[in-house]
Amino acid sequence: MKMLFDATEISYFLEKNGHRAGVFFVALNLFRELKKRGIDLVFVCNFKRYYFLKEVLSKVDEFKGIKLLAENSKINKFFAFLNYLVRKMPLKVQYLVLSLSRYYEGLNCKINNKNIFQLKDFDIYFSPFTAPSVEISKSDWIKRFRMIHDIIPILELGGIPKNKRLWCYKIYNDINDKDFYVTNSENTRGDVLKYFPFIDDKNIRNINLGVDENFCKLDTKSDKKYVFSLCTLGKRKNLIFTIRNFFEFIKRNNIKDLYLVLAGGVWKKFEKELFRTIGEFDKSKIILKGYVSDEELPKLYSEAIMFVYPSLYEGFGLPVLEAMKCGCPVITSNISSLPEVIGEAGIKINPNNDEEMIKAFEKMYYDNFYRELCIERGLIRAKSFSWGKTTSELLEFIETKCV
Repeated sequence: MKMLFDATEISYFLEKNGHRAGVFFVALNLFRELKKRGIDLVFVCNFKRYYFLKEVLSKVDEFKGIKLLAENSKINKFFAFLNYLVRKMPLKVQYLVLSLSRYYEGLNCKINNKNIFQLKDFDIYFSPFTAPSVEISKSDWIKRFRMIHDIIPILELGGIPKNKRLWCYKIYNDINDKDFYVTNSENTRGDVLKYFPFIDDKNIRNINLGVDENFCKLDTKSDKKYVFSLCTLGKRKNLIFTIRNFFEFIKRNNIKDLYLVLAGGVWKKFEKELFRTIGEFDKSKIILKGYVSDEELPKLYSEAIMFVYPSLYEGFGLPVLEAMKCGCPVITSNISSLPEVIGEAGIKINPNNDEEMIKAFEKMYYDNFYRELCIERGLIRAKSFSWGKTTSELLEFIETKCV
């Protein structure tokens, strides 16, 4: 099998920011599994990230020998180089260039014949996230498979995005009735079919995500007792709710030696609100870790008293799975896909109910028997998720549709 693999998300490999989050790790782990199985992979990426990916391929050993499909459109390469050129400039400049590039892309940039010619050798295209280029979309001989992780932008905007400058415009406006789609939870699959009813029910499959073997229970102890939360620090993750109820919990119970550790990159739009909220409480009780490497995470999970993730919407919720695999008991939301991930291995709460969150804190903190039960159940449940299983189900779906 010769597969055209959309590596746009992998182009963020050398960056330490909010882009190295869930979707990035999905792309990276699927690449590793497919490569391990001897699948003949050739990378392609969105033109905006073309020079970023070239840099990754030249500097990172595990990608050595992987071919990147050339970008032959001169105007695409102009925007690609412009995005790469401003990568170290102020964020306002980066966003301006990116916005202009998205607008150009949304106008359905012209087909490049040299790009089309390169596609003749391929009959399968797989993207872990990104919408295909105009050339791939117009190549009728290619079977196209794409993962849709969630419909968060649709919910936030109140409908399918219409503004061509938005990052999500092409992601959702490119969905059609000819391609094949993969979701990572039954909840997301149902959401996609609701907003895109023209998709044939047989052409969209739910395949749960996996968890890296790097995540495991470590027998180490921290010099501080802490509650842990990992996410890109944005509004949807419900961090204000977490902070407010953490402080109410320690106040009611007169707990003096417990900390709240928040890890993950901060989205610029949310930064002011987050720091304003933190300023309303005892800042010494909150530890902001920022971006945390894969190597550091198992220790943070393993040493935490509990992991909290009361997100308002998730396509899947990888951190919940990672926490369970590291033997960290979990409090999470009872909505969207999160119940599918946690099962009965932790506490599920209404993410808009303060009292439920406070009682969950108290239950997990004071009831040692229940806490140990959650740890045991979480370790057992985590065993049913693996990238090997995810990849096998993906290849099975592809093979079924390529007969």
